[in-house]
Amino acid sequence: MTTDHPLVVGLGGSPGHPSVTNQLLLSCLARLDAETVSFGGDELGQLPIYGAAPVETGLQTSTVAESLVEAVRRADAVVIATPGYHGGMSGLVKNALDHLEALRTDARPYLDGRAVGVIVSAGGWQAAGSALVSVRSAVHALRGWPTPFGVTVNSAEQRPDGDGRFDERVEGALDVLAAQLAQFLAWQR
Repeated sequence: MTTDHPLVVGLGGSPGHPSVTNQLLLSCLARLDAETVSFGGDELGQLPIYGAAPVETGLQTSTVAESLVEAVRRADAVVIATPGYHGGMSGLVKNALDHLEALRTDARPYLDGRAVGVIVSAGGWQAAGSALVSVRSAVHALRGWPTPFGVTVNSAEQRPDGDGRFDERVEGALDVLAAQLAQFLAWQR
């Protein structure tokens, strides 16, 4: 944990541009008075498929995987943004979370001691809700502290305008999430 200026790592999104989920992630990170590092959909798409062997043997490492693990190791908080697919998080986001197995023997294993904000963008409210639950379940399994508020966006109805801004409901939800993360970071200090 840093004491002077907190580090918040964002991960998630979809490959290609424009990705609504990437835009939501970056918009949330921009609201924080913190150093931020983001691993968007394009970076997550470069991660090798996780398997137990890479942690034990180092056979399938990549610079993106090493950078992701090191950033989360140093992080004070994390923001996970995922598209909702078939009732759950995307395979890219799940694969990124699986790579955090490399933190299992750290003094702060996995996401221990870190607040984790969750953002879900899906083509319907039901898909957004069930994906939010799946991400929160994974965060709990990784010993993280999901924020009380999670942002769900129905991308079929709520899309950014030409300037990349969302409607007031989405912007307000991102403000609430950022405020909860900031409060947790203040408590840590």
